[in-house]
Amino acid sequence: MKKYIKNILLIVVLLVGVISITGCKKENKKEENPTIIGSWEHGSYIYTFNKDKTGNYEAYGNKMEFTYEDDGKKVTILYTGNTTPSSYEYHIEGKKLIIKDSFDNDVEYIKK
Repeated sequence: MKKYIKNILLIVVLLVGVISITGCKKENKKEENPTIIGSWEHGSYIYTFNKDKTGNYEAYGNKMEFTYEDDGKKVTILYTGNTTPSSYEYHIEGKKLIIKDSFDNDVEYIKK
């Protein structure tokens, strides 16, 4: 009877160990609510979107500041000194921001 109880106890301990190990396994979780906030780079072009709806666009060392509105699918940017905003459809795939440019091309920016 003691041997039977020891075997059951051993099985329970092993099961608990296996469950603990598999429960700690890291999962590759897809970001549920990806955000445009941050800096994104495509060659010499860098967009930076701040939490306070301001940002800047840098190209070849020249920087333009802007304010923006974002609905999660389209970002509307008003560059300082301009009166007409520019709107761009976009989506985020992991660390890639894919913006539809004015020629209807997808341009990939990588999160910095």
